[in-house]
Amino acid sequence: MWHVLHVSPNCETQVSKLLALLEVECYAPQFAAPPRTKPGSVRDRRARWVFPGYVFFKIAESFSRWDTIRWAPGVRRILQQDDAPGVVADEVVEHLRGRLQDQVLAQAPLHRFRPGQAVAIERGPLAMVDAIFRRHLPASQRVEILVHLLGRPLTVSVDSAILRPTG
Repeated sequence: MWHVLHVSPNCETQVSKLLALLEVECYAPQFAAPPRTKPGSVRDRRARWVFPGYVFFKIAESFSRWDTIRWAPGVRRILQQDDAPGVVADEVVEHLRGRLQDQVLAQAPLHRFRPGQAVAIERGPLAMVDAIFRRHLPASQRVEILVHLLGRPLTVSVDSAILRPTG
């Protein structure tokens, strides 16, 4: 069974590392980095906590050093239920892990448009303009489309995430 700690802001990693030294299993779920994030960039290093300020932890049934967890630096409190540490079933945490893993696997396919396909732009300065897909660009997630503006066709480079097929 898992329990939950309420921790100080931005202390999820610190508390998890400290409890790992005490041989306590910890889990602070994070969302995956958004697409087009360069590895090692500031945006990549930023934590995207699913439950900011909370850390799941699992201990052996024979564990008796609750005070070391309660008074660890960065811990505000142990969530309780009926004056005892609250319990989260293993299935709940495993389901959460599975959903977060599926999110990474369920990203949009890299090449979801084909040349000549009619598309509509959903956001940005060209929102709601119909266009024709031309090609995928070497830059991650960028595509080239053909729009008809001011009486002539123009080639425009946009993020593929703002396009949707129109038919």
